[in-house]
Amino acid sequence: MAEKTSQVTATRRQFLKGGGLLAGASAVALATGGSLLGPSAAVADVPAARNDTVRMVQDLTRALARPIESRRWAMVIDTRRCIGCHACTVACIAQHALPVGVAYRTVPVATPAWGTFFMPMNCMQCENAPCIDAANAVVGGSMSRRPDGIVTIDYTRMKGRAVFDAADRACPYSGALSYDAGVTWTEGTPASQPYDALASNEYGEAWSRAQTKGATRKCHFCIDRIEANLLPACVATCTGQAMHFGDISDDQSLVAELLATTSTTRIENGAHTSPRVYFVNEMLNDKPVIAACQFCHV
Repeated sequence: MAEKTSQVTATRRQFLKGGGLLAGASAVALATGGSLLGPSAAVADVPAARNDTVRMVQDLTRALARPIESRRWAMVIDTRRCIGCHACTVACIAQHALPVGVAYRTVPVATPAWGTFFMPMNCMQCENAPCIDAANAVVGGSMSRRPDGIVTIDYTRMKGRAVFDAADRACPYSGALSYDAGVTWTEGTPASQPYDALASNEYGEAWSRAQTKGATRKCHFCIDRIEANLLPACVATCTGQAMHFGDISDDQSLVAELLATTSTTRIENGAHTSPRVYFVNEMLNDKPVIAACQFCHV
């Protein structure tokens, strides 16, 4: 695959201009009682080209109006914009009330010889997900793939280390799956805090800590958020706007446009999994940013 090689330069004025667009879009939404992250007349009326966040919400609204089998959710990550603030990780933990040791989103540091940058990682929502067959061979019905491409887990079935280990071994992406050992954040302290009693709203249900203890857990593109016309928590929170989400079956969507006009790479590790997470394959300081992926993913 030919790589697109373009020098990335950003002046302070350009950066501030981008922030001004975001602030302007926010003002329009808030002035009419709407929100950038949810459905509102303000979002629908703002021209799509004004701001990526606004446009992604418009794309999401349009996709949800179609049958689920016609949607193909995907994420495009631009590592050039990631500043390593880990806001996406914190937002994910807060969104799903995750316990100790469970993380749907991580931001490892890539350190090739020519520099350092950050690589946001999560479940790749593979079209050919080897974890599904591996898990179901141990406990039937543990994992499945929705018509829109999201790989899901049944918390009532995918319990115990045996099924977790089988799926984890089959997955080519280190750290995509987490085992919920049921450890609370305030365990061992004088008193348990309210956060540790919060239910996790996932897959259309409210799951207690007792129900998810011993289960395998992972990113699912924030199913409950997107079906409520909200962007995934990591996308909505990203400071540098490095995260892009939408329906790639819609030619008008931002993610479809990025895939059509920007060189991107999917990390497949030779497994031919056809992941739904893409990384922009661009240049930074005359070096290929995505090349650092190959240090860990070959």
